[in-house]
Order: sequence, then C-alpha cells, then structure tokens
Amino acid sequence: MPNRVISLVVKTQRGRLNFSKMSAQSGVGVRYIAVLYVIYHLTHSPLAIGATLGIPSVTQILLAPVGGIAADYIHRPRFIAMLYGLSGLTLGVLWFFLLSNASLPSSILPEVYALYGITAAADTLVGPAYATWMTDWVAEGALVRWEGMVNALSQAAWLFGVLLTGFTITDLGPEAWLLISATLFMIAAFMMVYQFEPRRTESNRTVRTTWTLPAIRQMIDSLFLAGKHFGTHPFLWAFVLIIGLSNVPHNMLLSLPFFLSMHLRHGYGGFSVLEACVVVGSVLGNLWIAKRIAIHRIRDLLVLAFFTQSVICLILWMGSRSSFITVLILLTLYGSTDALFTPAYAHLSAAAPQRVRGQVLGLFNVIALLATPIGTVGLGWLLTISSLAHIILGLMVAFGALAFLSHRMAALKYDIQYKD
Repeated sequence: MPNRVISLVVKTQRGRLNFSKMSAQSGVGVRYIAVLYVIYHLTHSPLAIGATLGIPSVTQILLAPVGGIAADYIHRPRFIAMLYGLSGLTLGVLWFFLLSNASLPSSILPEVYALYGITAAADTLVGPAYATWMTDWVAEGALVRWEGMVNALSQAAWLFGVLLTGFTITDLGPEAWLLISATLFMIAAFMMVYQFEPRRTESNRTVRTTWTLPAIRQMIDSLFLAGKHFGTHPFLWAFVLIIGLSNVPHNMLLSLPFFLSMHLRHGYGGFSVLEACVVVGSVLGNLWIAKRIAIHRIRDLLVLAFFTQSVICLILWMGSRSSFITVLILLTLYGSTDALFTPAYAHLSAAAPQRVRGQVLGLFNVIALLATPIGTVGLGWLLTISSLAHIILGLMVAFGALAFLSHRMAALKYDIQYKD
C-alpha cells in the first residue's frame, strides 16, 4: 500500500478516535451536572456533594491497575468501545430508575451512588488504554502538541455538555439529560468499533483473547515490573509525588464552583458557567502548548503553574467571592494553568517501557490519587464547620509550598524539544 494511502488511513482513524473522545466527553459533562443535581436535591448536604465528587478518585485508586493491564494486553479500541457502551447502558438504567421515582425520595441515594460509581469506573478503565494508544501514533517530541490539541478538543466538548445542561436542567429535569448522556456514550462506543491498532506497535504488543493461568501470572509479574520501574526512573517517582500532593488542593479548588455559585445565588446556571471558565482556560492553555514550537522545560512549567495557582487563591481570598465576574476571571486563569502540566504528562507516557506502559500509567494514577477522596469529602465536611475564606487561604498556602517543592526537585529537570 503506498505511503500516501497509509497516511490517509491513519488520519481517518485518528479523526474517528477524536470524534469518539469528544462525544464521550460531552456525555461526561452532561452526566456531571445531572448527577450533582440529583444528589443535591436528595440531600441538600455539602458532605454528600463532596462524597459524589470523590467517587471518580475512589474508582481510580481501586481500578487503575486493572485498566493498565488491560491497556497492555487487550485490543484497546474494542476495550474502549465496550467501556463507553457500559457507561451508556448504566446511565440508561439510572434514567429509568429516576423516571420511576419522580419525587426523588432520599431512600434512592445508595442506588444513585452505585450507578454513578459504575460509570466512573468505566472512565477509569478507559484512561490508560487511551493514553497508551496516543503514544503509539506520534513520537515524544510531537506528543506534547498532539495531547494539547486532543485535550483542547475533549475539554471543549465537556464544556458544551456542562453549559447546556446547567442552564436547562432546572426546567427539563435530570431525567432528560441522563438519557442524552447515555446516547452520547453509545455514539462514542459505535465510533470505536472499527478502530485498529497502529501497525508499528502490533509486533510489540500481545493482544490476548483467552485468560489462562500462565497468562494471568504473566500479567501479575508485569504489574510488579511496572511498579519496579518507578524506583529506577527518578522523573516518575518525583512527578507522582508532586501530583499526589497537588491533587488534594487541586480537587478541593475544582469542587468550589458549586458552593461559590450557591453562595452567590447564581444556581446551576452560574455553576455551569464557573465550570465552563475553568475549561475555557484549560482549552486556551492547551492550544497555546500545542502551537508552541520550543523547548518545554518541565520543572519551570510546574513551578509556574503552582505559583500562579497560589496567587489566584490569594486574590480569591482577598474578597473576590462577592463578585461573580471576578470569580469567572480567576477560575479561567486557574484552568489555563492545567496546560502547564501537559509536557510532564507527555514525558510520563513516553518514558514508560512500551510493554508495561499502561500498567505504569495505571499505578501512577493510583498513587497520585490516594489522598484525593479525603480532600473532596473533607471539603464538604469543612464547609459545615468553617468558611470558604478559610479554605481558600489554606489552598493558597498549599499551592505556594508545592511551587517551592517543585523548584527543589532536581529529578523534574527535564526538557522536551519539539521536532517535526
């Protein structure tokens, strides 16, 4: 087959991969607002909201190694299609369940949590498969650009789902939007059915269709090999430490828009706008990263990210909570700092050995997210005994300390040169 034809097929597959990802991300955005709406109307409890926001982190901790093994041993396109389909079916069940309990009695709270946990588990398992697949399309030098563009597109799709749902859910109710979310996931699943693995990596990966005892033992051994790799690669353990520490204040701050909107009396529409600002900032930042042709100095970018986040929290603490417009601007700036982490994640993906790459990424997610559920549930608890101002002040100090720690870690000093 001529090289030009091969290139066209690859681009076509890449395009379908992107559209599938965007459809699923739109479904995630719709699901996010709809589930929070249901939980809040069932409980009116900040603690229950904090627990809901912590569920994705819990599933990451429990299932990320499984997702890593699957990424290394299973045909990834089919696996992703199956998980998107599972999310769609689960949200369909949740839609039917709420339709049968239109008055939303508090007794259905465990069932809502359980069904939401299943969709969050599917998201967790998709992550390593998708990340390792991206590293097969392009080399590390171009991976920063590629991830920046894909992040921008998928976050824009998520933003579309969040905004549309936030402004209409009070009138339409959560049932309609859960059905729409289920449909978007099913579309994403169907678009993945005929995807293929890149030829250049097929010879290096074993796609298993049977599960025998020796095969399972080999998978367990490879998981230990992936864990051992963290101890022999300074960048990996340094980055996992920084992300593990930063995920607590990061997720606490990302949980604040719901409470800020309710505090400023802007309701779900205001909440979706605040969430949108974070995503808009991230999209713009990732586009900047994707377009920039230069050396990405990872340690300097991390220090800049944490320092900027600390300053943003300082301004937020100084009284901007009384101004909705000021909060919009600050959260947009905070979202833009997300792009400063993209080169580090690109190097994380490329530095792992290819045959255990998915498992390295899975273990990374487990370690990095260990304390995150405590942070999100803790935020809900803190809001019952403290104020937003005290919490934001604590976040400012935490981000400042992370900037100092990142600057002192020599293992993070790594540069990526973009090459065409």
